[in-house]
Amino acid sequence: MAAVFAFLGMLLLSVVVALLAAFQLGDFFRASDEFTLIITVIAIFATASIAVFAIAYGVAKRVRAINGLALALALLAVALVTLPRLVERIAERSTNPFAVGIENAHITLELLIPALLTVLVQWGLVRRRWLRAAGEEDLTRWPWVTTALAGLLILNPLGLSFVWSALRPGAADLLHEFVRAVTAAGAGALVVMAAVECYIRGRMLRRRLSASLPPAAEAGPQS
Repeated sequence: MAAVFAFLGMLLLSVVVALLAAFQLGDFFRASDEFTLIITVIAIFATASIAVFAIAYGVAKRVRAINGLALALALLAVALVTLPRLVERIAERSTNPFAVGIENAHITLELLIPALLTVLVQWGLVRRRWLRAAGEEDLTRWPWVTTALAGLLILNPLGLSFVWSALRPGAADLLHEFVRAVTAAGAGALVVMAAVECYIRGRMLRRRLSASLPPAAEAGPQS
């Protein structure tokens, strides 16, 4: 029963994170009647993915299986949003006059980003619980601090405005070049921060693993 409540909590947390991202994207892109269907798809995907993670949690012999499953679910999310009929069916319900011709791109982002965040949150929680149950070190090299910071910086009206303006083709004016420069600088800073965090986490992980080794294993074979 404790495991059931634990996985329900993981599902709830992942859905909250996904919906926060979806609401920010939907508000930025001025989503209309189609947004209810988008939320439904996200909820279905989150429920299905946590069910798959729960099965893997019970049968996995190594944590690599959970890592591989997370990658497979992320690829599945990408594959689902590339299905033309799925996005087109949702776009048919859009009544936003400002998104005519580009609503497919908006809907794709409103589906893909929350789905990937769902997989990321569920993977982190399931992996951590599996390792603790197995008595292994649960520290990961994944840059969680940088990931959270990137989400806060990007998934807000100002951050989305900069990123969307930088990605869209525009005239070579000073304002557009400024937006691109600021966005590129911010992305570069996040990449550097992620690399530094991965390095620090890697050193911490090696120290913890070394400290957990018995003295005989640290000393090596004796002649």
